[in-house]
Amino acid sequence: MIVTLHRVTASSTRQNGLNSFIEISHQNLEKIILNLKSLGVKFVSLAQLEQAVFEDAGNQPVVHISFDDGYSDNYYFAFPILKRYNINFSIFVVSDFINQPAPFLWWYLIENIIENEQPVAFEKYDFSITRQTYLISPKQKIFEDFRILLLENADNDSFYFKTRLLKYAQLERPGLIPEMLNWSQIGEMLDSGLCEVGVHTKTHPRFSNLTMKQKMEEIRACKDEIKKHTGVEATSFSYPYGSPADIGPVDTMDEIMEACGIRLAFTTQSDELNKRINRYLIPREFLNNSATAYTLKTRLTGAYQRSVAASKI
Repeated sequence: MIVTLHRVTASSTRQNGLNSFIEISHQNLEKIILNLKSLGVKFVSLAQLEQAVFEDAGNQPVVHISFDDGYSDNYYFAFPILKRYNINFSIFVVSDFINQPAPFLWWYLIENIIENEQPVAFEKYDFSITRQTYLISPKQKIFEDFRILLLENADNDSFYFKTRLLKYAQLERPGLIPEMLNWSQIGEMLDSGLCEVGVHTKTHPRFSNLTMKQKMEEIRACKDEIKKHTGVEATSFSYPYGSPADIGPVDTMDEIMEACGIRLAFTTQSDELNKRINRYLIPREFLNNSATAYTLKTRLTGAYQRSVAASKI
């Protein structure tokens, strides 16, 4: 099983935010680790994972813990826990986010706008949120509609959306937009021997919005920055957002990954992990604060994934 995590938060904050589906408290992260240990898993590096999945599965279930985007809380909250239990992990970084005080994290900007019930108008896309919208629609529904607008259009019209979102967002209070890692923190985690760094693109675009050339440029630019700052030749990749709809057509994906020197590429799609999977469409299990011991057990054995697959037949 490969675990997908994003942000790791302090227990007293961020339990019910609109982006809480990509967040987990450090206490719950530790509980997940302890629950997995009780299930007799072997925590592995990416290299060990590749061998276990594609060469010799063995009898002991394997687990790899991965983080996407590159939030600084991975260093402050997750890293100490992973060191304590001597667990290998990977961080897939967006190179344009690293060392940047204010990267374009539009998913947190739209949360800020909605939580403050700020009316917005994107006339170019015939999209608006009015005060009446906040009265009649749940904030979660507003967030989902707003998120779809950005997913479908922000990559091809980034200046327009960035300008508009920064105009509407109320960023006076610190901490509303997450801080990202810097290269020094990444270097320290790499030096521990537990951390590996992977590619998560240069700007975090939705792959289904890109041409083949743009996909390769995003991967190579991120690889180059990683090599420049860490000396590491990153050979693993995770797709931004990561669902089949976000990834788009996969008929040229093998060609893209091989041309970019990528050995393994990971989705956020839940599926059973076995030798039959495509090494460039490897499933991961998306975990957050709602994960329980039962969640872990059923995903580890494949029971959950098989039941989902059966329900689609």
